[in-house]
Amino acid sequence: MRVLVADDDPVFCALMQRLLQGWHFDVVLATDGAEAWEILRGDDPPRLVLLDWMMPGMDGYEVCKMMRNQKGRKNVYVMIVTGTRKKDDIMKVVLAGADDYLIKPFDPVDLKIRMRNAMRVLHLQDDLHKIKQHQGQTASTP
Repeated sequence: MRVLVADDDPVFCALMQRLLQGWHFDVVLATDGAEAWEILRGDDPPRLVLLDWMMPGMDGYEVCKMMRNQKGRKNVYVMIVTGTRKKDDIMKVVLAGADDYLIKPFDPVDLKIRMRNAMRVLHLQDDLHKIKQHQGQTASTP
């Protein structure tokens, strides 16, 4: 599965790329929110997205909000990666539409667990979509 990692810290991006590729993810990197938004608006965007909250220009919060306002796209699982531990800030991210958050610095095991959960959610959403399509086809067939 392709994963978009958007962060303005090249060291963090390299670390994430190494970890995620080691777990057999195909990693796409973006250095800021604007680049992430361009990737996400493409024809076949990654369905799993890790956005740094604080980036120059467009931050992860803004990208998340814009993604959630976009109609007609496949489900995308958004995880905000942040250095803040303030509950009000974390709630703001969740209300913007993030599915999960991860606080820096983090243990790679925590990331792996969250990635596994994200994949489970995406697979369940795909299964539900297939069921709905099948029901729609059988309902329209006389």
